[in-house]
Amino acid sequence: MKKIIFTLIISCVCISIANAQSETQSFAADGIKVIFKPTTKNVVNVMVFFRGGVTNYPANKAGIEMLALEATEQCGTKKYPATAFRDTSDKYGVLMYGASGRDYGFIQMNCISKYFEKGWDLFSDAIMNPVFEASEVNLLKGKALAANRNRLSNPDNHLFELEMQNAFKNTPYAVDPGGNEQTIRDLSATDLADYYKTLLSKNRIFIVVVGNVSKQDIFEKILLAFGNIPSKPYTEVEMKTPVFNDNKLLAEKRNTKLNYIGAIVNSPQFTDVNYVPFRLGISALGGSLYAALSTQSNLVYTSSASALQLKMPIAMMAASSTHVQETMLVMMRKLKEIQANGADGEWLQHIKNSYLTQSYINSQSAASIAVGLGQAEVLGNWQYADDLTKLVDMATAEQISSALNFYITGLRWTYLGNTDVFEDFKPPVY
Repeated sequence: MKKIIFTLIISCVCISIANAQSETQSFAADGIKVIFKPTTKNVVNVMVFFRGGVTNYPANKAGIEMLALEATEQCGTKKYPATAFRDTSDKYGVLMYGASGRDYGFIQMNCISKYFEKGWDLFSDAIMNPVFEASEVNLLKGKALAANRNRLSNPDNHLFELEMQNAFKNTPYAVDPGGNEQTIRDLSATDLADYYKTLLSKNRIFIVVVGNVSKQDIFEKILLAFGNIPSKPYTEVEMKTPVFNDNKLLAEKRNTKLNYIGAIVNSPQFTDVNYVPFRLGISALGGSLYAALSTQSNLVYTSSASALQLKMPIAMMAASSTHVQETMLVMMRKLKEIQANGADGEWLQHIKNSYLTQSYINSQSAASIAVGLGQAEVLGNWQYADDLTKLVDMATAEQISSALNFYITGLRWTYLGNTDVFEDFKPPVY
């Protein structure tokens, strides 16, 4: 009976998501692409996306886009000095945030509908009239340096950056968008201001709006606020994902109680027909690794498997353990089993239900919807964000096995910990 009720709940979730998604639309406002999703909740989320990510700057300027976008809402504007900007945001409950990653940067504003006019005033002024005042920028740099030290002192975070460097050597993805100690210190307020000007182009940006607001209101606001943004030429950098058909190992020694192991494999593009079956297969792999490494053998403290949504897409396995060689062998064996058998029956349905439930949870947040639509647009087409739940429901065990076997032909191993364990040891051959 419980199983029937849960199935009915999931069916209702799928219907509610499909109904909400049918309202999403795209239009142009004076040359700026806008993706708009109206909702009935009294929250509005607006995001300006900047295409390019780490392809926009050289490695010796790593962190410049992250800092520039953070500065727009932390260092004040022509209308609102830094303190006034923060005080006004707090007074009206307007949340703003700027950041950048490997494929794109963004500036986001979230507020309740009642204070949308005030939120838009702050948001539009931050985008069009940021003031990169030197003292405020120095404070921001200090925070960034501290945050970077904390982030990379976490072995899991450091392992991830090592994996990206290992997999994407000599490509833009080898650059950490958060920068490093030297690059952040070298950046000046003038550097950030000059760089930010290069991002403002109608051909580079697009805007995502989610919330209880009318299309006409958004259209008029964008025309009035952003009409003066220039239409400078912009061509996206063509990137081809390296093929991981070997078993290379990159190791870094660190005196830690645990050893951290990661493996990267190839993955289909977000818009590829194999993407959803592949992603479900990686989810199944995550469950299989946990059962084999934690529940059955107690080999690891943590384990995971995930597919990263990137323009150069990859998937990865990771684990932390004191038994490195045994753990790597089990990781390889479980990957081979999933490739051979896929995921079927109740296991596949469980994975689908978990995904659909999470999609429903995300659909209740304007910010989550906006991020999903924007990321899908960067990766190929915003409409795929609306179609994912239907594609998940259609995926079969045969498709999962086929996708995993087609894309995974080798692994790129990365290790952080006691390198003495690697005497006379080579990573398992795929």
